This record gives sequence, C-alpha cells and structure tokens, in this order.
Amino acid sequence: MKPYEKFLNESLGLKELLEMYLKLRLHFQEIGFSEKDLEKPPTYTPLMMKLFHKFGDRQKALFQQVKDYGFNINWNEFTKYMQPILNKIDEITPLSHGNYERGNQGDEDY
Repeated sequence: MKPYEKFLNESLGLKELLEMYLKLRLHFQEIGFSEKDLEKPPTYTPLMMKLFHKFGDRQKALFQQVKDYGFNINWNEFTKYMQPILNKIDEITPLSHGNYERGNQGDEDY
C-alpha cells in the first residue's frame, strides 16, 4: 500500500466524498436513471446539480489536501485509487436497466 493510500483510507475527507457520491447515486435511483442516462442526462434536478458540484469540489479539495501533506501523487493516480471504491458504490446502488419500452406480453387490447 502506497503512503497516500494509507492516508486516504483514514481520511475524513474521503468518507465525506463517498457519502456524497452515495447520495448522488441514490438520487439517480429515485428518479429512475440508467447508467446510459448518466452519459447524457434526460433531466437535471436541483438536488442532482447540487450534489454533482459538491462532489467535484470535494474531490478536488481532497486531492489538494493529499498534495499539501507532501504525498507525491498526480490526478491520474488519485482517480485510479478512487475508481474501485466508486465502482463498489455503483454495485450496491444499481440503476435501472434503461429499457423503458413496454415489452410485448401478449396482453394488448383487441
């Protein structure tokens, strides 16, 4: 384990960032988003925008905090460290499959 990873694992800032990401994912679930919808959202809610901006700001601040403590890390290393953690949150908060069309169930009116 790299020194910056140990620091981040114990960081309150990381915990706050992950809580914010979880809230964002839960909001996506509530409004019925699919993973594909995240590429080009069909709608933007005020809560979504608030959480998205807070997440981005907190992520940049956490990266800067790690650098300020003297750890030798670049943005790519930071995001590479974060990705498996965020993926785990994605797994526990699955979004809809994105198939909004009614399937042919043989129950059409004649």
